[in-house]
Amino acid sequence: MRRRLAILGIVLLGIGGVSAIGLWWALGPGASQQISTTDLPSLPELPAPPSPPAPEPASPDPEDSRPAESSAALKVGVLDQGKLTVEGRGQPFATEEYSLKRLESGEIVLESRGTLTFKIAFINAQATFMQVMRFNSEKRPLSYQLALHGPVGIGNRKVSALFRATEGVLHDGEKESTIQLPKEPFLLLGMFSSYTLLTLWAEPAEPLTLKVITLRGERGAGAPPTPEVTLERLGIVRLQGPESTSTEAEEYLLQSERFSLKFYRDGERFLGMRSVATEKDPEGIFFIYRSDLFPKGFTVLQAP
Repeated sequence: MRRRLAILGIVLLGIGGVSAIGLWWALGPGASQQISTTDLPSLPELPAPPSPPAPEPASPDPEDSRPAESSAALKVGVLDQGKLTVEGRGQPFATEEYSLKRLESGEIVLESRGTLTFKIAFINAQATFMQVMRFNSEKRPLSYQLALHGPVGIGNRKVSALFRATEGVLHDGEKESTIQLPKEPFLLLGMFSSYTLLTLWAEPAEPLTLKVITLRGERGAGAPPTPEVTLERLGIVRLQGPESTSTEAEEYLLQSERFSLKFYRDGERFLGMRSVATEKDPEGIFFIYRSDLFPKGFTVLQAP
């Protein structure tokens, strides 16, 4: 049970409210068997966030000897875009359309909109959301925005954050809190599409350790240490869809002391992610896949 909670805790944005309640509910025995395939509801555009403050100079890390990426060699424009379907225990409970792009300035922008489907007191319900995440050329966050629209207006909320070198200021409605940021590389998790950023962090040559930050705000002096994950390339596999769709992909292991996930990419294109199966969960508890490429998911085969 603790292992399942650890996986879900790292997956979900820690902002509470009806969406989080619905996601937990969706993984229970009474989960809805279907997810809406209609077009996503029209949501108001998110206002442009204030200009991020100038980054504070960070002290050089003598242990970090990796060469800096050359902005001239990086692709500019749309890096990846598609539609994700999210399943828990074999039951779909969310879809999310996303676009990941790099600007001429080197900034990286992830934009998405999606639908959460769950049950409340045996009644099928939906919540919709929009998300914008902005990063500098070093993949450190500049700003975050989320607009959540609950069923019949229940649970509506807006969350925004601006980030400096060592901290972020989070606004959740009228509440303001502070997020402490490590100087080491870290992965900022928002909604499910934030996992597509792993394609930019993945390095075939050697494992990479990342801190994991969620928008929970500062928890005080007694807070547990910031969790870490290791991202390691396992090799080349083939992803096979039930409609005879297949493609080769790089397989990576995303692992911490409490959980293991495998994620799949084709260059900068995110293809999917699923929890590693165990004796208790032979199918895995958590599965994200590119439903625009694999409408019914995929199985993993060894590459020939």
